[in-house]
Amino acid sequence: MRFGLFASILLHLAVAGLAFLSLPESWRTRIVSEPVVPIELISEAELAELTSAPAARPEPEPEPEPEPEPEPEPEPEPAPPAAAEVRPEPAPAPPPRVAAAEPEPEPKPVEPEPEPEPQPKPEPPKPQPKPKPKDEEIDLDRLAALVDKARDRQAAPAQAPAETAQQADRPQARVGPGDRLTASDRAKMKAAVARCWNVTALAGAPEANKLIVTVEFELKRDGTLAGQPRVANATQIALSGNRFWRAAEQTALRAIISCQPYDFLPQERYDDWKAWAINFDPSEMAGY
Repeated sequence: MRFGLFASILLHLAVAGLAFLSLPESWRTRIVSEPVVPIELISEAELAELTSAPAARPEPEPEPEPEPEPEPEPEPEPAPPAAAEVRPEPAPAPPPRVAAAEPEPEPKPVEPEPEPEPQPKPEPPKPQPKPKPKDEEIDLDRLAALVDKARDRQAAPAQAPAETAQQADRPQARVGPGDRLTASDRAKMKAAVARCWNVTALAGAPEANKLIVTVEFELKRDGTLAGQPRVANATQIALSGNRFWRAAEQTALRAIISCQPYDFLPQERYDDWKAWAINFDPSEMAGY
């Protein structure tokens, strides 16, 4: 109710205000100004002359030269497409400067890689003659000690050094312990280990036919080694100081190890061939 009353009062005040502002203007006397028409006075003669002339065909208003179609603003030569924005051929990427070919700074005569100071032929490291033999030598010393102990336990009264030397000088025919091995067994085993024995180690050795190495070893049923092979005459070889004999010893051990498995032996006779003692005799196995 109050809102309606308040709105009504405002409306009346607005109407009264408009009336106050507009009515005085409507009461004023408005003077309407008429358009001024110019009048020119002429004589009768001039009038007659004007009327008698065959209405001198009012020269057809010289067709107001059809406003020469404002020469269609010569299509502003399509801003030769902004001279195709002639993208000034990007300053032809100043032919990629080819770094002015920086006259290929005379390829710094590749300073002929100062011939890497011939580093005196870095190949010399090769001469390190198979460092493996060192390990083997250490193992062989240990094996020699074991062999000596075994021989002390197994051998009857120890033989004199002179007798041992005489036996080593004699080519021994045995290939395995006892007489239970057949000639075929011996031949097969000799042929097998001979293929793996590197006899080149004896090249140039004086009296190479005397450098006999006796290797003892045992086999499992599958023909593989049951343990490390042993050099029966290791002590004699060590005391001799003969480097060729020492080399023959090492190559004989390697031959026994690398040729396994010896699976060409009959399983039913395992007890006959499980233990071996092979003489690596250069005169028989290598023709020295």
